[in-house]
Amino acid sequence: MSVKIRLKRIGKKHKPIYHIVVADSRSPRDGKFIEKLGTYNPHTDPPSTVLKMKNAVSWLIKGAQPTHTVKSIFSKNGVLFKKHLLEGVKKGALTHEEIQKKFNIW
Repeated sequence: MSVKIRLKRIGKKHKPIYHIVVADSRSPRDGKFIEKLGTYNPHTDPPSTVLKMKNAVSWLIKGAQPTHTVKSIFSKNGVLFKKHLLEGVKKGALTHEEIQKKFNIW
């Protein structure tokens, strides 16, 4: 089973709001999903995003593949950077305190 992190469309006509969800790649866009990670509203200026950071990072570490749009949302919110830093802990190059310090500087 291939797992994707993608957008699920909700909202009114011409006013979409999206849920960022983890879903099986074979399920329909607005169909069944495994877990909701947050929301994305493109109509605010700048677009607003609410994310569960720990859950998003854990799904990326488990191997879930984000779509192009979700990948850009994650990079703007620091999810991909946090995953990169956690890989440094796994290798023994960083500690959790150093990760928190670097992430706060970012």
